[in-house]
Amino acid sequence: MDKYSQQKRGGGGVLAEAWSRGLLLTLYRAARVLSLISFRLDREELQLKLPKSGSRNRILETVWRCLVVLTYAGVWPQLSAHLITDRPESYADMFALMQSFSVSILALVSFIIQAKGEDKFRTVLNRYLALYRRICAVTRVDQLFPMKFIVYFLLKLLLTIGGCVHEFPPLLKNEHFEDARNMVAVIVGIYMWLGTLFVLDACFMGFLVSGILYEHMAFNILLMLQRMQPIECEEKAVRMSKYQRMRLLCDYADELDECASIYSELYGVTIAFRRMLQWQILFYVYYNFISICLILYLCILHYLNANEIALVSLAMATIKLFNLILLIMCADYAVRESQKPNRLPLDIVCTDMDQRWDKSVETFLSQQQTQRLEIKVLGFFQLNNEFILLILSAIISYLFILIQFGITGGFEASEEVRKQFNSSSHQIQELLN
Repeated sequence: MDKYSQQKRGGGGVLAEAWSRGLLLTLYRAARVLSLISFRLDREELQLKLPKSGSRNRILETVWRCLVVLTYAGVWPQLSAHLITDRPESYADMFALMQSFSVSILALVSFIIQAKGEDKFRTVLNRYLALYRRICAVTRVDQLFPMKFIVYFLLKLLLTIGGCVHEFPPLLKNEHFEDARNMVAVIVGIYMWLGTLFVLDACFMGFLVSGILYEHMAFNILLMLQRMQPIECEEKAVRMSKYQRMRLLCDYADELDECASIYSELYGVTIAFRRMLQWQILFYVYYNFISICLILYLCILHYLNANEIALVSLAMATIKLFNLILLIMCADYAVRESQKPNRLPLDIVCTDMDQRWDKSVETFLSQQQTQRLEIKVLGFFQLNNEFILLILSAIISYLFILIQFGITGGFEASEEVRKQFNSSSHQIQELLN
């Protein structure tokens, strides 16, 4: 057993791996319940496969998803009735109304895009599973997921539940259960929203897994360099013959070539994951940012009315902000771990008797420069820690505008706003009827 295996087992690696696999299996079952995926898990081969009955089940899944989407589209006016009937008191209220509508529409679009790209999702997940097996074989360990995976998973789960505390209570009012139509609206709305939250959290999980695999591979290369130290040792007691050094260099060159192949596949699957879910990632950022803006607006409004609920609103805004920061930090974590081999002393090993190692190092470093990981979303922005500062700057600017708006009386009633809203309300009611 090598040093790395001892560290993993001594640090509770077996228990962490068992818990991690259990959590991932729970996520798979939850996705099946929410109709987000229809493929099954083959535990023996560790692959995701289509259902045994083939096309029939896929047709039923497609029909069910279409039914859910159409039902949600039909009952969405009932879910948004409290927004349509309430009279806005200012331009800020109308802006908040448009923000709420945009989030609901994008949630529906996100569900449709995910259902349409299910085959791509299965392919990417199978590539992750194949990488898991290859890394276990190359590094000769059975546990890849550290305790850090469980900690981040539980932290993300708590933040998601905290966000649900803000999202779901308005849907559970008594008036929503007075007749069958409203009851269907609430049930389908919650079902769709849970599916949307699951897809958004899948973005976080993908970057976290990629970062852990990158970190594991970088640590494996570091250990390989430590094992190569006797090749350059000049002490007579441990000095190797030229043949022994050449043989070891060839073995380590082969190992580095395999690591380069794994890095190339890991880069490819991370980019494929980002491309597949980039619309959902964009919605993730937009949804949390808009939610923070809406909650801050309510916070200022309650504060001006001397309402203690302002503190609750501020706590909800903080939860949404941490939710967004956690996603960005995981993406930045994957990028930083992918760049670690560039800082390792791969080119200082003495190879005066054979050029095999030099060629492998040159190929590996060239590949690292070519396949430089960057997580960009539709070319609009890049997920890194600098993006967190940009979001914080935008939120602080928005907060100052709200405060100035409230101090100057912008939250007071406006007759012009009422007229515009009454006109738009009549048009919406005519369309619904």
